[in-house]
Amino acid sequence: MSAVPKPAVQPLTVSQLTAQVRGTLEAKFLSVWVAGEVSNFTRASSGHWYFTLKDATAQIKTVAFRGINLRLRFDLRNGMEIIARGRLTVYDPKGEYQFVVEEVQPKGVGGAELALRQLKEKLLAKGYFSPARKRPLPRPPQRVGLIASATGAAVRDMIEVFAQRWPFTELVVRPSRVQGEGAAQDVARALLQLNWLHRNNKLAFDAIVLGRGGGSAEDLWAFNEEVVADAVFKSEVPVVSAVGHETDVTVADLVADHRAETPTAAVIALTPDRRELLASLGELRERMGESVARRLRLAKQRLDQIAARQAFRLPLQRVHNSGQRLDDIAERLHRAARHRLLQAAQELAGRSAQLESLSPLQVLGRGYSLTHTGDGRLVREVDHLRPGDLLLTRVRGGTVRSLVTATEPTDPERTNPGARDSDPDQTPAAGG
Repeated sequence: MSAVPKPAVQPLTVSQLTAQVRGTLEAKFLSVWVAGEVSNFTRASSGHWYFTLKDATAQIKTVAFRGINLRLRFDLRNGMEIIARGRLTVYDPKGEYQFVVEEVQPKGVGGAELALRQLKEKLLAKGYFSPARKRPLPRPPQRVGLIASATGAAVRDMIEVFAQRWPFTELVVRPSRVQGEGAAQDVARALLQLNWLHRNNKLAFDAIVLGRGGGSAEDLWAFNEEVVADAVFKSEVPVVSAVGHETDVTVADLVADHRAETPTAAVIALTPDRRELLASLGELRERMGESVARRLRLAKQRLDQIAARQAFRLPLQRVHNSGQRLDDIAERLHRAARHRLLQAAQELAGRSAQLESLSPLQVLGRGYSLTHTGDGRLVREVDHLRPGDLLLTRVRGGTVRSLVTATEPTDPERTNPGARDSDPDQTPAAGG
């Protein structure tokens, strides 16, 4: 077997070739701006972003590492047009060249504006701006927390206006940075601290005011951060946002329970004007005096009318008249009672006479008698008797006892033609 001839040139390994290509690309495209559309966007658990930049005819793999992402004020989304600055390199394990992003700007709109739009959309979807969750402001408040710059004009203005309008409110100032790096975190921390004092009964607050004077959009940006929006939304105490001027509207304004155009307007929303109240009290006192005087005049007129009545001129006349009427009524009642008693007595006598005439004793007095057997049966016919039966015969003055020795039936029609019509209970007494 013949030996394989050695090549005249030493071949490169894949890793060597890839390293040379990477070196060439990185040296040639160390910093380049690329415009394109974001697609296939994903977030890794490490915080890195992976996506593709593309146009109508080409595309390139792109990566934005976590350190770059944390500095962005907005999020990337599929379909977004961006302009990115970065460098070209090769990802050795896959042999793919990729674009490493170092700076990103949205195409056609500023990054800050885009970030603000995205945050508003996010908070709106979470219900942070819902009017239903906004609480009414106590008026006047007993204690108010002020979060503002310790050296700014806003806190001085608020303290001065509180003193003029309603000096009875206790003010607790929590100084905070209101612009620049870390201002948003400091404002959120101040809100958390005042809420902690309120929740743990250290200091009970009726309201908290976020106060800051006017400035550029960049100066007010701390109040457009999500960390401030979260702190305002979670506050147990009603929050008044008074940031900037009337035309400045921040995310904190939208989330707060009440938005004031300026720090001074926040104090006006919370407090009544002491001078206006004093003037109103003066008007009320005058109106009350007039009302009392009018009622007194009416009462005096009414009293004079009552005093002029006969009952007050001759106070016992009505009593005497009533007494006479009572005497008349009593006399009529006596007469009616006597008449009624007389009628009742006459009626009783008549009914007694009727009862007396119907009494069986009266019948006996006319010569009749009643005969019963010993067991109490009334003797109506002779056939009911037997020799030896005991008879009790009731006559006027007493009762006769007798024994039956014999019975003699008779013909009633022959001996007494009217016997059938006579009363069987009223028969002449039989000898015994």
